[in-house]
Amino acid sequence: MQKYMTKQQRQKFIVEILSRSEAASQQDLVAELEQAGVEATQATISRDLNELGAVKRQGRYRLPSLEARQSGWKLDFDTAGDHLVVLKTNPGQANMLAVRLDSADIPEIVGTVAGDDTIFVAVKGRQQQNRAIQRILQLLK
Repeated sequence: MQKYMTKQQRQKFIVEILSRSEAASQQDLVAELEQAGVEATQATISRDLNELGAVKRQGRYRLPSLEARQSGWKLDFDTAGDHLVVLKTNPGQANMLAVRLDSADIPEIVGTVAGDDTIFVAVKGRQQQNRAIQRILQLLK
């Protein structure tokens, strides 16, 4: 039986796979997902890798570290009400950062929604909003 996985969950799983093993091809990732009971096509994996900023180096897919890209990152914060933090990044960076935030398991964060250069971060309340911003900044240092 195939498990349903949202795009964000699938991308988080791809980040986990790439952090613990070396995938030489997109088909390797498709096979890893299949072993976990998740159906994904090579075309879907290709789009996911592109959105995550993955590159192929020395025959293996790798994710750029946030630290390595730090100098080129633009990150602006704003709030919208008591339950939303809005992050603005450079074009193409929001999805990778959202996956990183989700995988960090920050307790104040309920979830994220990423576009190309904007991330909406839902938090539990006003107190959690301030703590979430502090934790995000710590994560990026």
